Amino acid sequence: MNHAVSESIFHELDFFAVSFLLGILLVLAYDCLRIFRRIFRHGVVWISLEDLAYWIVAAFVIFAMLYQKNEGLIRGFAIGGIVLGMLLYNRFISRYTVSWMVLFLEKVIHIIEKICRFIFSPFRKLHKAATAKGRAVCGRGRKFAKFQKKRLQNLEKKIKIGITKK
Repeated sequence: MNHAVSESIFHELDFFAVSFLLGILLVLAYDCLRIFRRIFRHGVVWISLEDLAYWIVAAFVIFAMLYQKNEGLIRGFAIGGIVLGMLLYNRFISRYTVSWMVLFLEKVIHIIEKICRFIFSPFRKLHKAATAKGRAVCGRGRKFAKFQKKRLQNLEKKIKIGITKK
């Protein structure tokens, strides 16, 4: 009987530990959303949809853990473990995770932008030169069109004058 009690206690401790770790993982997943939002800013509608999707997935994950570890029975200490894990991670670790990851990713993105600018600079210069030449050609084309229009207007006047004189 003593063996069964310690096995039962071990099972409950395991269940609590898994609940606690799940709480940490849920906040860590939400931190990933927060990092994404800080790097790629977007509006309230998208944020609301992301939050809704997060909580739906979180509910399924919690249910799956409860189903696997405790045959789907909701136990108060399991929910307490999840909440405790979420609170402790959020209180002591989350702010550093988000700020450091945002800083790191912004630096990585900045480096990638510099590399892309370097790689694509010949194409940008070519595009700039082509655009300048295109504007020059268009400018000459407009002048030529304006000149031709005046010639046609003058010819039209001469023809009208010639027709009315006879």
